[in-house]
Amino acid sequence: MKRVFPSAALALSLAACAQPAPPRDSFHRLEIVLPARHLSAPVLPGILEVSRLDSEGLLAERPLAYQDSDGSLARYRYDLWSDVPAVMLQEHLVDALRGAGIADAVVTPDLRVPPHWVLRGRIKRFELIPSAGKVAVRIRLAVVSARDGTLVLQETYDAEMPAAAGPQAEAAALGRAASDVIARFIADLGRAGGRS
Repeated sequence: MKRVFPSAALALSLAACAQPAPPRDSFHRLEIVLPARHLSAPVLPGILEVSRLDSEGLLAERPLAYQDSDGSLARYRYDLWSDVPAVMLQEHLVDALRGAGIADAVVTPDLRVPPHWVLRGRIKRFELIPSAGKVAVRIRLAVVSARDGTLVLQETYDAEMPAAAGPQAEAAALGRAASDVIARFIADLGRAGGRS
């Protein structure tokens, strides 16, 4: 009997220390609706290189960022993007610019092809605002000549979209906001490129 009691006490004390397993990580893709517009001729003749967008702080990480009710930024612990926002947006910009026929070719720097034009950008906001039931995006985009640095277009785009509660719905709303930004950028680039 004496031998059984210590074993039972040890089992009870270990059970008391056990905690439930943490939730599983959830990974979210940034889903973009590409603009339907296709130009009859490229407005940027030659090769357009799309650089990875700059970002800092929480926006340079994979966890979904949100604005707390007091205005401070925080991040979800278990809800993550499938990649960092800068890379996802770079890939979607490449697809959208190719689909629109903005240039003869649209590439990324890893191909090491000498470009005629370079697209650079910076993510300033890319966050959920649960207390307001919306998301907010602010991205600065610029296209310059690789030959002489002439500025073709530089613009900062803001978009807000309503979002239902929960990271899944909020990630989908961020995709809609980013789609709006990309569509407006392509329309502006189509007009500006014709003047370059």
